[in-house]
Amino acid sequence: MYATIKETAKILGVSPRRVYALVSTNRVEGALKVGNQWLIPLCDGKPIIKEGKRGPKPRWRERCKHPRKKDLAVVKVIRQNIDTNLNHSKNKVVISVQRGYQRVVQGHAIDIHGPSRMFYSHEKRDDKGGARVWLETYFDVDVFVDEDWQPPPKEEVTSSHTDR
Repeated sequence: MYATIKETAKILGVSPRRVYALVSTNRVEGALKVGNQWLIPLCDGKPIIKEGKRGPKPRWRERCKHPRKKDLAVVKVIRQNIDTNLNHSKNKVVISVQRGYQRVVQGHAIDIHGPSRMFYSHEKRDDKGGARVWLETYFDVDVFVDEDWQPPPKEEVTSSHTDR
């Protein structure tokens, strides 16, 4: 579940300006900016806020049992299967999705129900299974195998200018 800055301020009993200050200094774990609005993940009804360096201990320090990081879904493309499909006319799955420590789910297409972030590393990342490009999201990800997935209907492309 996600909350806006105003909703988070009510939950914590502080002003929206204070929540914005926490978000802008990267002290709220998993906060995502979508357009001009912040989405703050809630764990047991409260956001996870990292401890500051000064001042009194905040009142919202209670930690939840399952940290937000375990809910992160990582989406990777299996490059070897793409090459095999092209060279040998096969239809192997080319996308893998893993959420936390759950079993890896593989398929031909995905549907992400919310914002996601795409990353690139010029070196292979051992923590990402050797991937150089991957997506991360806290939202639900539906994985489709070839027979389950239907491409969206093609829309007519209209030209915005006319040839003279």
